[in-house]
Formats: sequence, structure tokens, C-alpha cells
Amino acid sequence: MRIAVVGAGGTGGYFGGLLARAGQDVTFIARGANLEALRTRGLSVQSRLAGTFNMPVQATDDPRELDPVDLILFCVKTYDTDAAAESARPLFHPETLLLSLQNGIDNEERIARATGHSSGLGAAAYVVSAIKALGVVEQTAGPGKIVLGELSGGTSARTDRLRDALQEAGIATDVHPDIRFVLWQKFLFICAFSGVTAVTRLPIGTILADPETSVLFRETSKEVEAVARAGGIDLADDCV
Repeated sequence: MRIAVVGAGGTGGYFGGLLARAGQDVTFIARGANLEALRTRGLSVQSRLAGTFNMPVQATDDPRELDPVDLILFCVKTYDTDAAAESARPLFHPETLLLSLQNGIDNEERIARATGHSSGLGAAAYVVSAIKALGVVEQTAGPGKIVLGELSGGTSARTDRLRDALQEAGIATDVHPDIRFVLWQKFLFICAFSGVTAVTRLPIGTILADPETSVLFRETSKEVEAVARAGGIDLADDCV
């Protein structure tokens, strides 16, 4: 399988590194000093789940250098989505699959608008990893898992094949029949966790221990739940 990883940060470096170690044909789309480190020293992964390994990798900052690929892992920060998607156009052929491993609930639509291509898949990643140094990705927590599915609902032969390929690389992967439910459930958590820690400049333990900020955290979650339900997402009764 020919794979392009758009964004060689913590998430892309970790999952892309496992796929490359498993023998898949992986190219990282990176930039700046991190790109140069990947080219000259290769990729190092330090993982509590997968161990520590180093390998030479293919890396470029110009997707036009590549032929179209079978799978794209789209792993850039949200504020780079539109520009990165536009630049990724040369990576697509009609059957290219794309998994956005970003936080949020509309990345797939934004990428489709920018590229003119939609594979109709959604995905959520559950991993805590980051760039420790140039060319070095450290995975410290989380299950290192990907949940994927058809945005239209249900399962399919291609989602099963993709799950099997990821699992063969040592990536825990599930196919979910309602991936939009999964995306919104994670979004509810991210909005409260990231939003409230950012606005208060406090760690989560302090936030939950204080009555005022604990209420802010819960009410933020409830607001996301209300928006989800208004959009027809049937979250669990105890989602908050």
C-alpha cells in the first residue's frame, strides 16, 4: 500500500512510523527543520506501546514529487487544514482513501472542498504523542488506537481491509458503524478539556477540584451535547 502522511508531528509520526516499520511504502509530508531531520537522520519513535525504533524514511515538502497514493493519513493542526489539503491534491487518484486523524467534526468536509475528492471515511485517533526533538516522536499515553468508519454509516469491505492493514502494523484499530457518533463524542471531550484548560490556564485536576471551574467544564460539555443532538447525533444519555 502506498501511503502519504500529511503532517509528520506527534500523531502522523507515530502512526506513520508504525506503518513504515511494518514495510508499507510510506512518505511523510513535512516541512522546515523537521523535514531535514527526517531526510538526514530518519525517524525515531519512542513509544510506551510500540517500543523504541529508528529507521530511514521518505520525506518531502512537495506532494507534486509523488505519484498518487492509496491512503492518506491527514494529521496537520486544524489551522493548517485548508492549505495542507490544497497542496495534497496531487496525492489523490479516484480510489484514494483518506483518514483525517485530527480533532473536530468537519475536517472531512473541509478537505473535500479543498481537494475536490472525498473518500467518505471518518476517523478518530486516541494517542498522546508529540515531537520530542527534530525527527523524534515520543508516544507517552493513550491506547494508540484508531477508530474509523463510513461517514454514511455502516461497515464495508474497504473499511475492513483498512482495519486489517493498520492492525498488521501494530495499530489497534476498530471499525465503527456510526463514525459520526464517535467524532462527536471525542469532540465533546476536546471542547471541554482543551477549551477550559486554555481559557483558565490551569491543569485539569485543579479545574475539576474547584466548584466554579468544574461547573464551567460540565456546562461546556453540555453545550456541545446540545449542538450534537440538534444535528441528529444520538449521543449516549450519560455522554457528559
